[in-house]
Parts: sequence; C-alpha cells; structure tokens
Amino acid sequence: MTPIRQFSTTGLAQPLVQALMSVNGEMNRPEPPSIPEIFTLTEGRALELSRHRLYRSGLTIPFHRLRTAPPADPGAEEAMARFSNSEYARTLSRQDPSLVISHQTAAETWGMWLPWRMQTTRIHLSRVRCRAGIPRYQGTVGHFIRPGARDVRGVDGYRITSPEWTWVDLASQRLTVDELVAAGDALLQRGDGFPRPATFIGTNPLATKDSILDVLGRRKGSPGIRKLRLAVDLLRERVDSEPESRLRLKMVEGGWDEPAVNPRIRFADGWECDVDLALLQWRISLQYEGKHHFTLEKQYRSDLNRDEQIRARGWEPIRVDSAVFTRQGWHAFGYRLTTAVERQQQQTSWVPFTAGT
Repeated sequence: MTPIRQFSTTGLAQPLVQALMSVNGEMNRPEPPSIPEIFTLTEGRALELSRHRLYRSGLTIPFHRLRTAPPADPGAEEAMARFSNSEYARTLSRQDPSLVISHQTAAETWGMWLPWRMQTTRIHLSRVRCRAGIPRYQGTVGHFIRPGARDVRGVDGYRITSPEWTWVDLASQRLTVDELVAAGDALLQRGDGFPRPATFIGTNPLATKDSILDVLGRRKGSPGIRKLRLAVDLLRERVDSEPESRLRLKMVEGGWDEPAVNPRIRFADGWECDVDLALLQWRISLQYEGKHHFTLEKQYRSDLNRDEQIRARGWEPIRVDSAVFTRQGWHAFGYRLTTAVERQQQQTSWVPFTAGT
C-alpha cells in the first residue's frame, strides 16, 4: 500500500502572512477603491463599481445618471448642497456631448449676476434642434436651440452656450429689464477689476457691446425681444458689481443724471483714484460698500484715505450700502445727494481733474 504523502502548508502560507502583516503586527486590509466626489454612471462602470454600489450603497442620486459620494465629514451638509447646478451640468455634458449647458445654468457658470429668485435646484440643458431629442431628465429643464458655430463653446470637455447667447436666453426666464441690464453688465466687467471667483469660467470682459448686438440681431424672434432691446441700450462697460448696476439704473429712473461708471479721476497735482460711480459735473463720487469694505481692515483704511484725499480736492464723497435699495434708505440717499449737489454748486475752487479709464 502506497503511503499518503503529508504536505505542510506552513512554508507556503508564511510569505503570504508576512505580506499581509503591517509594521505593528496587525493585518493589513486592502484599501477600497477611491471614487470621485461626483461622477456619472458611465464613469462609475469604468471604475468597475458594482451595480449594488451604484444603486444601493449610500451614494446620493441628485439627478438622472449622476452619483455623488457621501461627505468625508459625517457632520457636513447633505451631498446635494456640496455641489452647484453648474457642476452637475458640466458632468452630464462631459458624458453626453450632445448636451449643451444653457439658460440659467449657463449664466451661473459664466458668473452672470442673477436675482435671488433664480436660485433653484433645476438645471437647464439644451440640444441642437434636428440633431437629437430634447433633454428629458429628472430635475432638469430641457430646451431646443439653433445656435451658430460661435454660439456654443467647448470648455474642459463640456459644451455651453456663449455669454452673449446666454444673455438673450435669459429674457425667456422672466427677468425684468433692470435684471437683464445687471446680467449684461456682468459680461462687460473691466479686465483690471476684481478677480473672478474660481467657480466661474472665462476672463473679464466675457463679451463686448458689439458681440451682444450681433447675437441680438440674429435672434429677432427670441422670447422677450422687446425687453432685450430696451436693456441692451442701458448696458455699460467696466461695472464691478451687481449693486453698482442697480444703483446706476435707480438714479436714472429717479431723475438724476446717469453717473459715470468706474472712472479714474486724475487730478492736476498728480494724485489719482478710482471711484465706483461719479457725477462729474458736480464732483460727487459714489462708493458702494460691500461686506468686505467693513470686515477687512486694510480695505476700510484705504476707503477712508481715498475719501479724505478726494474731499481735500473739492469733491464730495458719498458712501452707500445695501440699505439704499429699501424705501427708507432710498429717501435718505436722495436727501444726501441733493444736499451734496447744493454744496458743490456753492463751491468756488477745486483741483482741476480729468476722468478716464
């Protein structure tokens, strides 16, 4: 009878055990595959995530075909609040090149100034008519568009309507003329002004008055065309913020002369400064104070120094904040402006100046 050979597994298992042991003597556990914070189903399958992982494992489903990983901090806000509509739209457009980010979502991506009521959880996507069906996904608003070759831009793998085309589209979203002016002013911001937030795309200025007029001329039958024609005449270059646009329009509607926008005042003695708005004929500067003007000490001191310097040269500086857009605040501003004009009319000497860009 042939004896049965005894095989020892000790020698075979020892290298494997040693490979799984960490430096402190504990077993090493294989790290789970990392996944992006936001991804599409197609990207998830490319990462070899199982069906259970994609559909039933705690991932958030903000929109059709999108997944977001749970936040690393258990105390963080829900996943939906961690990403903007623009980020969701960009991810969808990267997966499906036929999708074009448009309307309100395109405006948010370009950083156009929109009223608060436009802040919704729905994203706007378009397709070129006759090339594919209208986008119909849960949580999205689908559109058909007929753009020219210049009216859709390719950025980082996704497609988006141009700033000019997007501005015309906003008229169909029930914006008022003043709100369209503010959104259009955002496209004409000066290149040497405040840096654009990293969440927005493009560089200032995003458009020119002529390029806006060109698109408007090609879209004569667009919804809201009458409002657009009124608004385009009120657009101004070099505006730094949405409140500046609103204040300028409100002054004109109130019967005041239209102030110059962000002029650079150069005095004969060599000193110069920039002001937000200016009534040049009365030598009155208007400065809109945002939150950073009060919270940043350096900015606050700079503002005080500018006011002292410009006052010493025969100008009247007026500083306003968000209260100017309330009924009581507007009446107070009107009184301050009226008395300032009266004082300037009585003034007999000042330092000569020029205003430019």
